Amino acid sequence: MDFSLSETQTELVGLTRQILGDRMTLTHLKEVERSEEGFDRATWLELAKANLLGIVVPEELGGLGLGFLDLCLVLREAGRHVPPLPLVPCLVSGVMPWVKYGTPAQLETVRSVVSGEFITTVALAEHRGTAQEPQAQATPDGNGGYTITGVKTTVPFADVASGMLVSARVAGSDDIVIVAVPTDAAGVTSVRQVGQNYEHIFEVTLDSVVVGSESVLGSRDNGREILDFMLSRTMVAMTALIGGVCDQAVRITAQYTIDRKQFDRQIGTFQAVSQRMADAYINCQAIELTMLQAATHLDEGREVPDEVATAKWWACEGGNQIGHACLHIHGGIGIDLDYAIHRYFLWIKQAEFTFGSATQQLLRLGAMLAD
Repeated sequence: MDFSLSETQTELVGLTRQILGDRMTLTHLKEVERSEEGFDRATWLELAKANLLGIVVPEELGGLGLGFLDLCLVLREAGRHVPPLPLVPCLVSGVMPWVKYGTPAQLETVRSVVSGEFITTVALAEHRGTAQEPQAQATPDGNGGYTITGVKTTVPFADVASGMLVSARVAGSDDIVIVAVPTDAAGVTSVRQVGQNYEHIFEVTLDSVVVGSESVLGSRDNGREILDFMLSRTMVAMTALIGGVCDQAVRITAQYTIDRKQFDRQIGTFQAVSQRMADAYINCQAIELTMLQAATHLDEGREVPDEVATAKWWACEGGNQIGHACLHIHGGIGIDLDYAIHRYFLWIKQAEFTFGSATQQLLRLGAMLAD
């Protein structure tokens, strides 16, 4: 079988590299972090011009009509540049459920995302419980709408997003609904949280937020299915993004082991260093392989929770080992904020605990095996 990228995939990856590679310099990243938004809007609009925001969006809505695997390849390339952009929460967690479950009227929101005019995010994680079992309450109003009350945490880019998809449990039942909530809706308040990788994340409180039936994605009958759809694709997409982060971190470190000399020898010739670099490379390959396998199956419409958990485990465990190895090999310069490698380490650590750590993925896999 031929596992090489198709011509279209090669062009997408190359275009992403060109746009982000020219812009994501260390100086530029610092400038964005010091800005009030912490968001590179100019680069986001450049991605929109290249139609990279519409990879999985049907052509009739202005997108490219390609698949989830194609998007994951772009995300992997984007990860190499650690860009301050809401790529996963908007293009995967937000857009993909709209495309699959949205009504014709709701799909107009997707058209606005493709053009860069509308940014969406997701509010799934909570302080208590897991993203799979939301505790926020949705009280039916009798007309197909709901009143949402609850607190969501680590909501990415809530300050620049125009809307967010919120998960909630229907009051008095185990049913789940996914609703679209404007970030400026009455009853919505956001408080900035401090993330490890400088990303803007927020604790969002929903105090009796009223949403009509037109804002409900699907229905309470398939709400859990939609939530599982969102989480599985989000975790694989995060694995793709972190795969790119890890690969670039290893490349930066490999070059450092060539340039750095000690006792008149390149440190890469020391056995302890070369062994750690070899382990890091193997971990990179495992992250990429498990991501590609899970992404391919999801792209073909097969739900594979075991492969999703496996990919996320490698992103957590393998990424953790890669991050520490790269930081340690750099020595003191590894924690210098004027040097790039620490950013890759922080991105890896942030992703490690988003939607389930390595231990939680193992527990999920164990439960599947037991069943």
